[in-house]
Amino acid sequence: MRKFLIALIILLAFGGGIGYWLFLMDNIAPSETRPFINIPIGSKYQDVVNLLSEKHILTSIKSFDLAASIKGYRKIKPGHYVFTTKMNNREIINMLQSGKQTPVKLVIYNIRLKEEFAGLVGRTLEIDSVAFLAKLNDPAFAANYGLDTDNILCHFLTDNYEFKWNTHIDEFVARMDQEYDKYWQGARLAKATNLGYKPSDIITLASIVEKECIFDKELPTVASVYLNRLRINMPLQADPTLLFAMRDFTAHRVTNKHKDYPSPYNLNKHTGLPPGPICMPKKKSIEAVLDPEQTDFIYFCANPDMSGYSIFSKTLEEQNKVANMYHKKLDKMNVH
Repeated sequence: MRKFLIALIILLAFGGGIGYWLFLMDNIAPSETRPFINIPIGSKYQDVVNLLSEKHILTSIKSFDLAASIKGYRKIKPGHYVFTTKMNNREIINMLQSGKQTPVKLVIYNIRLKEEFAGLVGRTLEIDSVAFLAKLNDPAFAANYGLDTDNILCHFLTDNYEFKWNTHIDEFVARMDQEYDKYWQGARLAKATNLGYKPSDIITLASIVEKECIFDKELPTVASVYLNRLRINMPLQADPTLLFAMRDFTAHRVTNKHKDYPSPYNLNKHTGLPPGPICMPKKKSIEAVLDPEQTDFIYFCANPDMSGYSIFSKTLEEQNKVANMYHKKLDKMNVH
């Protein structure tokens, strides 16, 4: 009631025009994109004013400040706030006062390293990337899920998620736990068990399959090749793991320096799966490993026609013929 009386007195004193200017006139500055502010936890009122000013969101900071004073906007609720065109001070303040923030989208895609994942989360949410990376590198944290620091990324599934910007790191982890548990149950868990692997093994293999394929339609076939190799204890000989071992992600061609590099990710020298995934695979890659094509293929090589597709073979003789043609094509193209 007191705030209402103060507002009424001001409106009567300065006239309806001032009241319109304070509360009803549009106060969002023209912008090509929808403007927003991220209000960190612990912010004060002046911090909000500074954010609005620094990002040139309002046409008139003075009118907002006076209207906020009249409406008693001083208790700050952190979050991600997106403004629309033609919002007036009353609407702006009501949104900020109520804490009606807009969720942010976290798109987990094409991530190879823990550092990249921590950076993505830190850029998207109010989570310190250094603190999150430390958690991913903590053996005790990984052990909570029966994992280690090499394969901890297996616990986080790629997808498009929505979060409140000011989500706490523990809340983020809890949400990702729920997503993982929801995905790995029922039929998927049964399929993994039937194949003789844990979910983390399936995800690790899926990461290799994904990096071998340009086209999704080949995922189940490539998955069958690697599962066949594992079945006969043959080294996976997966080129993408060699590039991962050396962090050489821009290489156009695998050479002897990659093949000779000492690393548990060198699957020319080691049998079985690598210590962890070489990327965070898409769910369709995981599904391809859980439902592989049933084949007798042991080998595959990029098609020498450079179409991006592969040629699959049952014998080493067939494989060598294709591989020789492919390498000659690379030489002709001067790809080194």
